[in-house]
This record gives sequence, C-alpha cells and structure tokens, in this order.
Amino acid sequence: METNKKGAKLAIVVIIAYLLIPLAMTLIYSLFEEWIDVLPKRFTLTAYMEIFSDPVFWLSVGRTVLISIVPILLCTIIVLLAMYVTYIYKPEWDKYVQILCTIPYAVQGVILPICVLSLYTSVPKPFNNRIFLLISTYMIVILPYIYQGIRNNLHGIGANKLIESAQMLGASKFYAFFHVVVPNIMNGVTVSIMLAMAIVFGDFVIVNTLAGGHFQTAQMYLYDVMKKSGQRTCAVIVVLFVVTLLISACAFFIQRKKERGTENGVH
Repeated sequence: METNKKGAKLAIVVIIAYLLIPLAMTLIYSLFEEWIDVLPKRFTLTAYMEIFSDPVFWLSVGRTVLISIVPILLCTIIVLLAMYVTYIYKPEWDKYVQILCTIPYAVQGVILPICVLSLYTSVPKPFNNRIFLLISTYMIVILPYIYQGIRNNLHGIGANKLIESAQMLGASKFYAFFHVVVPNIMNGVTVSIMLAMAIVFGDFVIVNTLAGGHFQTAQMYLYDVMKKSGQRTCAVIVVLFVVTLLISACAFFIQRKKERGTENGVH
C-alpha cells in the first residue's frame, strides 16, 4: 500500500513538472536579453518594468477580468434556475436541456461571432451594443462547461433524494434546492467556473471579431506585443498566468471559507 502511494505521488510530481516546463522556459526567456546558446545571457527585468508601467496593459487585464466574470455569473445563475425547473417540476425536459446546452460545442471559433454580428448589428439598442454582444456570446461559449459541471454534480450527490428529504422536514422546493442542494455542489460549480474563466480569459478570436480595437483585452494586448518584443511577450504571458492563478486561488479560498463557516454552524 505504501509503495502504491509513493508511486502515485511520484507520478503526480512528474506530471506537474512536465506541465510546468513550458511556463518555466517562458519565465527564463523573459528574464534575459538573449538566449541563443545553451544558457541565457544578461539578466534583466526590463520587460516586466515596461509592462508594469504601461497603463494600457492594466486596463486590458481589467477588461479581461470583467468580461470573464460577468458572463460566467449570469450563465451560472441561468443554468441553476433551469436545473431547478427540470429537477423539481419537469424532469422529462432534462434531455432537451442537455441537447440545447451541448450545441455550442459545435459552433465555436470564428463562426459564432460572425453569425452574431450578422444577426444583431441592425437590431435596436441595447441588443446591438458590442459589449452586450460580447457578454452574450461568451455565455453561449461557456454554457456546455457550466451546464455539464452542474449536472454531473447534481447526479453525483443524489439531488432528488436530498430534495425529498428536505421536503419531508418541511422545507419548500425552492429552499430545498438552493439552500440544501446548491451548497453541496459548490465545489463542482467552482471548478466549472474556473474552467470557463480560463476559456474566456484566453480568448482572442471572439473579442477581436465583436469588439475590435474598441475593447482591448489582455489577449489583444499580447497579440500587439508579439510584433515588438519576444521578451515582453513572455513577460505578459507569465503575468497573465499569475493573474489567472490568483483569481482561481481567491475563488477556492472563498469556497473553503464558506465550507468552514457552514461546518462551524453545524457543530
């Protein structure tokens, strides 16, 4: 048993190290002026100083965070409400909801934003607003990931039995779903949200097609920097990775804090 545990830990360490190699190489390249030999030469922080002193970079990061959070929150709320209806009142609708929520898998990339532009640019305000279109399009893109994560966790915890038990104790259907079931699936919901944020945070095609230069995000800033300097490009990649990591860490920290608060309340 101990040998199996050590083997499993070693395998995990090897996999993590393998996945971090590209990021480590990117970090090293961003810290040196040139790397044309076995070892890099002339350590420098110029690339980081340039991007940190550039207000355009921080504005683009802020826009990216904003455009990631808003559609994810809206999509999560809508999916939870849809799952509430299908689980409580119309369980026979579940297969149709599943089909609708998995359709976006087949219509991503440049096809989706072009279709959105052709359909909505001539409609009345606010539906033709580019930011509105961008948020709505991202909601479509992340819908399969949010839906599948929530659905899998609902089946995993036996949501129907939890709802029935809560109703036997006098809880309403709405209270049973949102105060008993949803807190029990928050770990899975958080993972789905982080996956969706990674997808939106790394997008370039959709935001470039729908918003163009009017709403520059971090990926558009990265694309512009790629034309000027390799070191700055690597520095931007490293900073964006750290920002994404911090957002994920904050989300999991808040989730853990809520779980501890719930456990203390129970005890």
